Order: sequence, then C-alpha cells, then structure tokens
Amino acid sequence: MHPESAWPALFRHLARPARGGAAAVVVVFAFLLVIAAKGRLVGIPLALIVMSWFFKYAYILFDHTVRGFDEPPTLSIEMVNPVNEQRPLGQVLILGVLFFALKLAQSYLGTPAAIALGVIFLFFLPASVAVLGLESNILKAAYPVAWFHVVRGLGLLYGAVLLVIFAVWLVLGLLWRLALWASLEIALGLFAILSIFSFLGGVIYERRHELGIETWASPERTAELESKEEWRGHEKLVMDAYGLMRAGSHIKSWEMLFDWLKSRGFLPEDYRWLCERTVQWDDPRYITRLTEDYVARLLVLKRTGEALDAVVQRLKLDPNFRPKSAADTLSVAQLAGRGGGASRVARTLLSDFAARFAGDPRVATAVALKDHLGPLAP
Repeated sequence: MHPESAWPALFRHLARPARGGAAAVVVVFAFLLVIAAKGRLVGIPLALIVMSWFFKYAYILFDHTVRGFDEPPTLSIEMVNPVNEQRPLGQVLILGVLFFALKLAQSYLGTPAAIALGVIFLFFLPASVAVLGLESNILKAAYPVAWFHVVRGLGLLYGAVLLVIFAVWLVLGLLWRLALWASLEIALGLFAILSIFSFLGGVIYERRHELGIETWASPERTAELESKEEWRGHEKLVMDAYGLMRAGSHIKSWEMLFDWLKSRGFLPEDYRWLCERTVQWDDPRYITRLTEDYVARLLVLKRTGEALDAVVQRLKLDPNFRPKSAADTLSVAQLAGRGGGASRVARTLLSDFAARFAGDPRVATAVALKDHLGPLAP
C-alpha cells in the first residue's frame, strides 16, 4: 500500500487498544500498578510482574495486528507464560547493550559523539522492536542491517511511527502536568504504549508486501479463501452435472451447465474451465457443444486468436469437430488460412463446408478460399 492511501487506514491502529481485550488489560493493569505504588517497596515485585505481563501482551497485540486481525486479543495465562514469551526481556537486553555502547562512546569519543549515537539509536529503536516482534530473535533485533531493512520497507510510514511516538510523548507530558488521578495517569500511559505497539504493527501490516510479511488475515487472503470456496462449489456443480449425464438425464445436465454459465455472464474463461473438465466425459457431445459455444463467444468478443487456438486444440482430439455456424467456421478458416502454420486447419474446416452449410451465401467464399489453399494433404 502506498503511503498516501495508507494514512486513513492507520488511525484505527492507534485506537485499537481502546476496545476489546486491550481495554481490559489497560484497566486491570492500571489498578494493579496503583496498588503496587501504594505498597512502596513491598509493591515492587507486583509492579515488576505486572509490567512483565503488560509488555508480553503488547508484543502479542503487535503480532495480532501484523497478522491482520483487527480485534485486540484477550489476555490469557498462556500469553504471560515466561517460557513462551521472552521478547520483552530480549528488548531490555538490547537496550542495555545500546546503553553500554553509549557509555563507551562518551568515554572514548566524547559527549557530542555519544549524543549523536544516542539520536541514531532512538531513530532505529522502533525498527529494533519491529524485528524482535517479527522474528523473536534477539540477535536479529540487535543487528543494524535488519533495522535498515525495516526502515527501507516502511518508507515514509516509518516517519509516521516516529511522529506518533513523539506526539504521544508530548501529549502524555502535558497531561501529567495537570496532576490527574494517579490511576488515570497510569492508564493513559499503558494505553499509549499499547497504541504505539498497535500502530507499529499496523504500519508493518499496511506495508506487508514490501516487507514480504505473510499475514493470517488480509483482504487478499480473504478474497483468496472466498475464491477457493466459490470454486469448490463450482466443482461440485460439474460433478452433479456429470452424475446426471451418467444417469441419462442429458437435458437436466446441460441445463445445469448452461445456467451456471449464464449466471456468470458467459465468460470465455468459464467456458474454457468447463471444457477442461468435460473433455474426459463419456459422452463427447458435451465437450463438442461447449467448444462450439466457446468459439462463438470468443469470436463475438473479437478474441479471434483464442478462438483459433480452441479449434486447433479440439481438432487434435476430434478431427471431425467444426464450429457451430457457417459464419464461425468461415471466420476461423480465414484466420487460419492467413498463415502461422494453421493452413491445414483451414483446409480441414473447409473440406466439408459446402455439404454442411448447403445454400448458405458464404459457401462461394469458402470454396474460393479452399481452392486458394489447395487440397488437404493426407
């Protein structure tokens, strides 16, 4: 998705934590953190546990968003299992390494160099979070080349991520200056963090093609699944028509196929699809009639090359096949007689033209073309 078309879709990612399981997490965890704050030193273990669970949920929300699910997940015991989810701890370790690198830069290169390096780290920090969220690999998340890959893939939308983070930080700073209730301030902070994770995941989802991300739910995947389900129904219809044919109910069988073609607008692609499935039927009249109608439809649509190809393919299996009408037969013969190695097809179609369409005004033209092409070689 191009940036200009992605902007409207991104706003829903910002607001996602306001509903569903994410909203419940914000309310419950804010309440628990208030209790931990009132406990002072005794409340530190509770605060650490709550924040560990919270950031595990943040990464899971990120996963859901990247995979294309719009509804926030509901927190479960499996999600906060320390064995299953180590990404928050991994991100802490990465931050520790970056902080250590800044201290070394300050010691050996001076404060200005450390500040410049710190700005670079802050710029690429969302990319590191994204890599860790996508790969669950701390080494890749600490690898600058992987950061560049994410930034390049997101393009201008990476700037939107940085802008959102700055705006959230600015708004929270202004709200906290108002000295609101502690519980409300904590809830706003938790909501802001989830909103950033959701937005980052949403940006990656919108640029999934550029980044090569495989989603679980997306418009194209939904369309693909719907198409597969639809064609399964079409396959069943053909099998039902085949069963009627085997039972000798030819009228009902053909009506079923014809009604299907009619309901879909007599598309040439549908004719071709039916021909591929009826060519092996016990009764050759079905493939013959379908090919006749297929060729006629292609000629009406001025898709003459495809019409000639259809006739050529059918003649290989059935040398006695001919287009249905005199006009169609002559049109294909004229097209084949112009060259391209299909002159034999033209001679075949014209060999019995006068007998099949006796009295038709096109007979004279067909005979003249037949004489011009010469006799049909044995």
